[in-house]
Amino acid sequence: MSASAFALQTGDPDAVTIQIGSTQYSPWQNVSITRSCETMPNSFSVTGAASFLNGSGAADTTPGQACNVYLGTDLVITGWIDRRRIALSSREHSVTISGRGLTRNLVDCSADLISDPNLVGGQINAANTLDLAQRLAKPFKLTARSIPANHGLPITGIQVGLGETPYQIIESAARYAGFLVYEDEKGALVLDQVGTQSMASGFKVPGNIEQISAERSVDGRFSDYMVVWNTVDQLHDLGALTNRRALVSDPTLKNTEYRPRIIVSEQITPAYDVGVARANWELARRLGRSQAATLTCDSWRDSAGKLWTPNYLAPIDAPDADIAGDAKWLIGTVTFRKDLSGTHADLVLMPPDAFTPEPNPLNLFDNILARSPSASQSPTPPTTAAPALGTPPT
Repeated sequence: MSASAFALQTGDPDAVTIQIGSTQYSPWQNVSITRSCETMPNSFSVTGAASFLNGSGAADTTPGQACNVYLGTDLVITGWIDRRRIALSSREHSVTISGRGLTRNLVDCSADLISDPNLVGGQINAANTLDLAQRLAKPFKLTARSIPANHGLPITGIQVGLGETPYQIIESAARYAGFLVYEDEKGALVLDQVGTQSMASGFKVPGNIEQISAERSVDGRFSDYMVVWNTVDQLHDLGALTNRRALVSDPTLKNTEYRPRIIVSEQITPAYDVGVARANWELARRLGRSQAATLTCDSWRDSAGKLWTPNYLAPIDAPDADIAGDAKWLIGTVTFRKDLSGTHADLVLMPPDAFTPEPNPLNLFDNILARSPSASQSPTPPTTAAPALGTPPT
């Protein structure tokens, strides 16, 4: 491994370079770089010979330094070095550098309820979800952006608890608006909906899939989903299931097995559509999560040379793994890996509904949510509404 100040080489699309200040370190013997549309921040770990530690650039690799991670000429992570581990024995002298994206501080640190003027009194009001994210990111000198033109619903008087992290606050507000929250390659926080863009190619057996584990399950699914909640409407009768309810049924289970599920929702609102949205989400997400594929691909890129990207759709053709050739699933997580066995990409894919954010109220009595159920991204699976729980099949 060598350390030098030079322009990124374009000849090898699989070259891994860590840039710290003006110095770039490459190559590395072992590489693991993970990106996801479900969690943040992005993370990396690289291991190589420790001979460069004796050079003038050694101090740049100490924890706390800013860095950029490249695959070929593609920037994949903008962040910080968290740790440096040196291993010394009669057989090796290696260094391992690991770190995460810039948004690590939104995940690790607490929101400042004392000196931040946006959080005085522990209460936040914001024009929309993006405005909230930008306010909470600003003290850390971070940016936030929204991919959809709709920046989310207004945020009115949400209470922030001592010790809560900016990410916890933003993630809750994002689910309220139907957004995913993740980090892009530049270290910015991104608000996005479940992706509809597709990779130029996908995964196939035989083909570029080295190994695959596909799972189908039914233990987390139910025939009927009833959502119940309280209301301030005193003209309705109270009962064991409170006085508001919404129910949808899974047509694929309804006629084969009786498996009812009751969910108590936190909101206090007279809007029936809110309960239906939550019930539809339960059905869609559980159905989506009942199908998953974990696979290892022999390359980091699709047929157009684009890195496998979270929140992008990709076709999977693996009939021997019980995945039909017309399946087009969403990439949830990708880990770019390189070791003595070569270059690989480990991916987790599921149907798009599996990633739909859970509808949640920010306040117990949420007038905005009650008036605007359609403003959230609510899945609409093929379901049938019913006034009460179904009966066991005969």
